[in-house]
Amino acid sequence: MVKIVRFALALAALASISHADWVAIGPDGGIVNALALDRQNPATLYALPYEYPDNPRVFQTADGGAGWTSVGRLPDYNVTALRVDPHQSDYLYGMTSSGVWRSTDGGASWASYSLPASAMGITTDPLVPGRLFVSGYSYSTYAIPVVMISTNYGQSWSSTTLDPDTGYSYCAAFDPTNTGIAYAGCANGLVFRTTDGGAHWVSASGGLPVTTTVQGLAVNAGNPNIVLAAASDGVYRTTDAGGSWARAGEIAMAFDVALTPANPALAYCLGYDSVPRLFVSTDSGATWSVQPGNVQQSKGGSLITDPSAADVIYSPGAAGVVKTTDRGAHWAPANSGIRIATISTMSTSPWTLRGVYVECYQNGVFRSTDLGTSWQRCTDFLSCGAICGIGLAPGGGTDTVYALEGSG
Repeated sequence: MVKIVRFALALAALASISHADWVAIGPDGGIVNALALDRQNPATLYALPYEYPDNPRVFQTADGGAGWTSVGRLPDYNVTALRVDPHQSDYLYGMTSSGVWRSTDGGASWASYSLPASAMGITTDPLVPGRLFVSGYSYSTYAIPVVMISTNYGQSWSSTTLDPDTGYSYCAAFDPTNTGIAYAGCANGLVFRTTDGGAHWVSASGGLPVTTTVQGLAVNAGNPNIVLAAASDGVYRTTDAGGSWARAGEIAMAFDVALTPANPALAYCLGYDSVPRLFVSTDSGATWSVQPGNVQQSKGGSLITDPSAADVIYSPGAAGVVKTTDRGAHWAPANSGIRIATISTMSTSPWTLRGVYVECYQNGVFRSTDLGTSWQRCTDFLSCGAICGIGLAPGGGTDTVYALEGSG
């Protein structure tokens, strides 16, 4: 009888464990696919993490990244870009290759709208309420660059062909001072310009090499004739609205360029040589200097500038959301509350029961000395960022760490 009672108690204990609530203890961060800032409320941002095969949660911060909470779930893990409408703060847009998702309640719920062609990039008009451009391509026997236009907050779309030749349109940018003017950047060294809100486009590619791909564009609010282009072989600059372009600086590869209305002479470029780097210009993109801070992102990425604080930049990527308040001289995680990291391996310290090491996929090794209450990111010591094992050996009163990655 005693054995039966003990067995029943054991079953009850197991049942209570199986129904216990799990609480995320971190570390904060993980891969963030998209980030968007509310330009009416610059301390408010939305982040869309990578949570495949689950549909991603939408995270919001109202204090510039100090703390994040989940406000909804976007029902499509294929979303690669996120925007906040500059005229309606509760309107959010998420872009996939074939459609646009829209939320009218700050990310709590979403509706989908089809696009007439394949999408590569999305931008919202800062001057005309309801107008959005999606750059992309149509395809029959080859790709043709197009810009898709919505004038009703993304509910319906029309498509305009930029050029009958083969190519893709990767990005678009509105002139922040003129409702009719916008630019589109493409492959094969092509930039196009419209002066009638996208109905007609003409070439604005003078001087751009046909071997380059334009991946990002930014129009200067202080002098809209100055346009910067992030390209596959560096940064290009025009001072005559696309009539002629010249390479600016010695940046080997540029993923994104960004300007801030708080200081039109200040420009930022996220580039790459051997590692991701932030480049800064104080003369509207004519000359550039590299900043010493480690962006801690994978190859690629984007920049989000604060329209009210010229020195503040955010960047999403493999390290989650990182932030600088001094033009990139120093970067810090801005991830508190975003707990979506993929943990590929975990080990405990042989010296203390409170010590734990984990490897977050593509985001390095983190260490906790208080059973996961707080985490510190260890100094990067491996190249690929995909560690498949951590070993800890006793040695000298401190942890000796061994790690295994794909390259050795």
